[in-house]
Order: sequence, then C-alpha cells, then structure tokens
Amino acid sequence: MSDKLTVDDIVEEYNSKHDNGLPADEVRPVDPNNEQKARENAELIENLMKLRREQGTVSRETEDAPVTRPNVNDIDMGLTGKVIPKTEEIERVTDIPADLSYEEKNRMLKDRRRKKVDSFRLKDTPDEDEEQNEEKEPSGKHTGQHEFEQFEDEDEVLSDILQVKQNLTVRMVVLLFAGVFSLLITLANDLKLPMVKVFDKVMNPSTFLFTNTILGLAAIAVSYTVVLEGVKNIFRRRADCDSLAALGVLISVLSGIATLFEPSIVMRDFFHIYTSVAILGLIFNTFGKLMIVKRTERNFRFVAEDFERYALVTVDNDDTAGKFTSGVLDDFPELAAMRKTEFVRDFMKNSYSSDVSDVYARKMTPLILLAAVAVGLLSLIFEKNTAGMTEKVFNMLSVISGTVTLCSSLALMLIVNIPLGRAQNKYLQYSGVMLGYSAVDRFADTNSVLIDAEQLFPKGMVDFKSLKLLGSTKIEDCILYAASLACGAGSILSPTFYKMLRGKTEMLYPVESYIYEDGLGLSGWIENKRVLLGSRELMENHSIEGLPTKSKEAEYSKGNMVMYLSVSGVVSMLFVVQAKASLSVSRWLRELAGNGIVSVIRTVDGFINLDFLSDLFDVDRDMIKLLPFRYYKEYARETDYVPEVSSPMLCSGHFPSFAMLLIGTKRLKQITALGVAIQAGAAVLGAGIAAVMTLLGNFGQINPAFVFIYNVSFLLITLIAQMRKV
Repeated sequence: MSDKLTVDDIVEEYNSKHDNGLPADEVRPVDPNNEQKARENAELIENLMKLRREQGTVSRETEDAPVTRPNVNDIDMGLTGKVIPKTEEIERVTDIPADLSYEEKNRMLKDRRRKKVDSFRLKDTPDEDEEQNEEKEPSGKHTGQHEFEQFEDEDEVLSDILQVKQNLTVRMVVLLFAGVFSLLITLANDLKLPMVKVFDKVMNPSTFLFTNTILGLAAIAVSYTVVLEGVKNIFRRRADCDSLAALGVLISVLSGIATLFEPSIVMRDFFHIYTSVAILGLIFNTFGKLMIVKRTERNFRFVAEDFERYALVTVDNDDTAGKFTSGVLDDFPELAAMRKTEFVRDFMKNSYSSDVSDVYARKMTPLILLAAVAVGLLSLIFEKNTAGMTEKVFNMLSVISGTVTLCSSLALMLIVNIPLGRAQNKYLQYSGVMLGYSAVDRFADTNSVLIDAEQLFPKGMVDFKSLKLLGSTKIEDCILYAASLACGAGSILSPTFYKMLRGKTEMLYPVESYIYEDGLGLSGWIENKRVLLGSRELMENHSIEGLPTKSKEAEYSKGNMVMYLSVSGVVSMLFVVQAKASLSVSRWLRELAGNGIVSVIRTVDGFINLDFLSDLFDVDRDMIKLLPFRYYKEYARETDYVPEVSSPMLCSGHFPSFAMLLIGTKRLKQITALGVAIQAGAAVLGAGIAAVMTLLGNFGQINPAFVFIYNVSFLLITLIAQMRKV
C-alpha cells in the first residue's frame, strides 16, 4: 500500500485529533529538526480546511430548498358553528406508565406495534386481469369492418361505419322502389283495385310476370351479399336472419322465372306469385341492419370521446364469486362489477354480435323449408284445380313460395333492434353504452353486483354535522389524522375531508398500513402512531378510555351517526356524521332488489351497517351484504383499474347508470323473448294454415294480399307487445 497521504486523509486526521481536544504536543510529536516542515504542513492544512469549508457552503447553497407542507392553520375548514364547545375536562389516559423514560416508552410502543403489524394489510396494487382475446367470428350482420383496436384508428373505423351506412341506404332506396311497386300491382290484382291495365294479370299475364320477376332480380342484385351469405349459412347449418330473407326471395323469383314459360297459368285463381312479399322481407332485413349501423355509429362517437370509462365485467372465478355472495344467494352466483379502464376492446365484435333473432332463424329456417317442401308435395296430390303435370309442378313451386313467405317473419330483424335502439337513446343520456345484444347474453342472468359504498353516496350526500374535541390533541391535527386514514382507505367521508381541506391533499399524512374491522371502523398507523377511526364499539374493543357517556353521545349526535378518533390509545375527537340518500341511487338500488339482484357492498366506515343502509335507501335487508375485510384484496383484483378490457357495456362510473344497464339487459331479454315467441307462433300458425288449405285443395285462397296482411298483422302485434319500457 502507498505511504502517500491524500488531502482527505490529512484533513480527516487533523479533524479527528483536534476534535478530541488534545494538546498540540499530543497531536503529533514534533521533531526540532523539522519545525519548518511542520509549520508548512500546518499552514497547508489550514488552507485546505478553508477551501473545504468554502466548497461546502457553495454546495449547500445550490441545493434545492426543502419542500414545506402547507400549514393547516392557513386553511378555512368551514368549522364555524360545527365545533361543540369543550365543557368538561377529559383526563388523558394511556396504558403506558408515566414514570417510564422516553426510551422505555418508545420501546413498548414499538413492541406492541410489531405484534399488530402482521395482521395489517397494505393497500396492494392488484395484478392486472389476464384477459384473453376471443376468436372473432363475424355474424351475418358483420360487414368486414376494421376492429377498433386503438384511439388512433378512430377516423378509419368511423369511415368504415359511415360507408356501410351509405351502402345500406342505397340498398334501401332500391328495395323500397322494387318492393312498393311490386306490392301495388299485386294487391291491385288480388283485391280488384283500379290499376293500369298493362299490369292486369288477366289481360297481360306476361307483363305482370315479367315485371315482378325483374323487380325480384333487381332486389337480389342489390342485396346479393344477404342472399349469398344467407344461402351459404343454410348449408353450413348456421342459418340466420339473412337466410330466412334469402330463402323467400330466391324461391319466389325462381317460381316466377319458371312460370315465364307458361304465363297463362297466372290467369288462374289457384296460382300466385309471392315476389312482392319476399322483397318486403328484404326491406325489413335491410331496415334492421340500418338500425344496427346507426346504433353503432352513435355508440362509437360517444365511446371515442374523452371521459371516465368504467367497463361492466363479470366475476368469472366461481370460487371468488361464491365467497363474495355467501349467505345471500341460494343460486349459482352471477356477479357483475364495474372496472375503470382507458380502452374497451372488441367494439365492433360486440356491436355486430348475433342476437336472439339469429338463434330463432337458425332453428326455424330448416323447419320452415322442410314444411314448405312438404306442403308443396302434398299439393301435387290434393290440389283440385290443376290439370296436367306441368300445372301441378308450377303450382307446387307457388305453394312452396307461398308457405315460405307466410312463415318468414317480417318483424324478425326488429324484435331486437327496436327495443335496443330505444334503450340506447335512454342510456346515452345517463352516460351508459350497450354495444349490442352480447350484453344481454352476458349480463341478463346477473343476480348480484359488487359495489363500493362511495358509489352509493355521491358528492354532497355525507357531511359533518358537528365536531367535538375530546382530548388534548389540537383540532387541526385530529382532522388531518382522520382525513389521512379515511382518504387512504377509501371512506365515503373522503369528499367531505377533501372539501374541508380545500383540496390540499398534500397535507395528508401517509398511511403506513390499515385494517378495517368489520362493522366497527378503521385501525391504521400514521407517523408511528396507532390511529383508530370508527364506532364506539371499536374504541371499547381497543380499550380506549375517556369516551363520553352514551347519554352525552346522544346529546351531541342529535339522531345522527357518531364516529370517534383515537390517536396513540387516547380518544381525541368525536365526529357527528349526517348522511342523506340520493333519490336516483335509492331508486336504482330498489330496482336491483326488485329484479332479484343482491348488492354486495365494500365499505370501511364503521357507521355503515345493514340496518342503516336498509332504512336509508328503503331496501330489503336481505338484498344487501357487506363484504368482509378479508376479501378486500380479491375485491381489488376484480375491480381495480386495467388499461384495457373487453366488455359489451360501459358507463361513466356512476351507480345509477351501472344499475340501469344491468336491469336493461334483463328487460331486453324478456322483451325479445316475447317477440320471438310471437314470431314463432306466427310461423307455426302459418305453416298450419298452409297445410290445412293444401289438404282441402284450396291453397289458392292464400294469395299475396293474404300473406301481406298476415305478416303485417303479426308485425304490429309484436311491436305493441314490446312497447314495455327498457
């Protein structure tokens, strides 16, 4: 090792020996022969020390000034008239002997804290949900548009939606012209109404047939995607609404084309062309799709805006859902919750999702086709008015076409989209969005919801009626301790403290850890002090002395709730809390209960219990459950923020919109089920009428006018039956 001393070594040696107060002759023995050298070294050291002091001064001056906490005394907390005067002395009580030294007291406090700290739970950041992207399977309504995967795609996705809307509008115009024109000349012939003679099927059968066939071909041409995909889906055994519409127009046009070779048969009363009613089926199919696209456009313009997004999600872990709802549900738990997010995935997929009408069409289309073919074959035997095999074959095609159009529900595309459209207009007013029928499939069976107590008490519903200082701790410090613990734990009192501190949350102390003792209140550590905030029972359980008598407490509270603050084992303050029920929250909490949905509530406030909530919101006690503290970490895992999530419904985080969406899915399921039942009944009845008339040999009485009136009648019946509010 080198014997050469550095400047730092010299300074350190000099400081150490001079700081010890040693005489000069004991610092270092001086050799008389080196006095000159010693003086030079001493002078050098003095200069180095001077330089070091100057450098130290400069560095300290250039450091950033320390951050100062705002003084709570500088803030008007609005306590005028709320502080109850101190009319008696409360003895400061502590279970630590007063004659102990400071070191012994501190050691005892640390030992007690160490015993408690293992039972405390830190407010952990939950792991992000590992959401798996579902495989995209476009339904018959999906038009191959780009999925909304990031906000940068907004213009492209909106352009796609508008393009599809424009295409459907053009299709609708063409179909309306073809359908209305064909229907007019058909009804005029069937009902013997005045008309242009050239379209009279008795006088000009060829013109009548040719016009209807051309109009039918035009309808197929402009709706080729519907017809093509509809037929493909029949062979794939995945028939949908497109399949039913395609089936009717194809058979009707084929029947018309075949009859062109023998147009005179149209003059006979037993033979009919049902092209007009088949085109009407395409019109209603296109109208339903236009409703879907317009709904998607409105939803997209709202979703793409900047607002607080909360996605509605389900608790898919059966074990977790079972623990959350234990004791209040006899059925399998279907638990829903809100989750804050920045981006909602699968927008297009959910907007164009299949619905109950597609399920109906998948089951009924093959049956309708089989029934039509069966009735057509029966007509070969039982039809009395045909002569010869040619007329029988032509009549069979007409019977098949008539049976299909009689059973093809015009209202099929409307039984979902009209109620869903009404619901959308209502939900958007409350910042709620239901993207498509997939929301009904996912949430209609919900029987429980996960709610934070903060959602039940909007801003202004909770306030301090008065405060009572009970200990020697200053009122400002008491408020800061209570506010720090309440805000750190997520109490419903957080907005009240925020208003009291004028939004200066930087004054709050960091909460090292806290626990919520179920039904009693909070216990936490702040600046190495145990702070309790809760009910009288909480204080008594922790042997906190100095509490006022119950009669005094009643005198202070005047019928309101009471909370106590304790700092380091000493009762410090009494808070008189006044809580009011929001009319909208009360209404929708009762709506949830009325629909059999239990509310599972997370709270950290000692004055909140089942009786309090039941009386305040006028809700059956059995429809509410307070979530135990041991499940709070799992609660956070299911409800905390995630960057993105897939969901068919989202809202702004307010409880009314959350409840409204969930109840809406239940009502939509009932309304659409009613519509499907009516349409199924109409189809079965239509097939029965066709079969009976064929067996009687009089199928010719089922002319296009009858089919039109029959379908429109059931359309109106369905719409009237579905007028129930969503």
